[in-house]
Amino acid sequence: MEIKFCVKTGKRAVEKIELINKAYGRAAMSRANVYRWNAGFRDGMEDVKDDARSGRPSTARTDENLESVRRLLTEDLRTNLQVISDRLNIGKETVRRIVTEDLGGKGWSAQDLLLAP
Repeated sequence: MEIKFCVKTGKRAVEKIELINKAYGRAAMSRANVYRWNAGFRDGMEDVKDDARSGRPSTARTDENLESVRRLLTEDLRTNLQVISDRLNIGKETVRRIVTEDLGGKGWSAQDLLLAP
């Protein structure tokens, strides 16, 4: 909020950087970030929260994907993480975590899935 306050008082970016460095020392944000935030507030940004983004959600470990992984495993126990990942269009690491953490293994070990043809 210090940057927003400085923008509203008319301080230049260089002055803001000096104030922030004086107040926070080594923990101060970078010069580039001060300029980026300064530009945002100067152009009318009022909130520091990220705007909504399009694309894949931040997590693919949803109830729907959990059930899809469970279904694929029960249909073909010889499947592997890569096949499931490709079929569901989610990351292989996410599939591994669903199997080992959410499904608790349930008879399928991550090692079995990695080694399956």
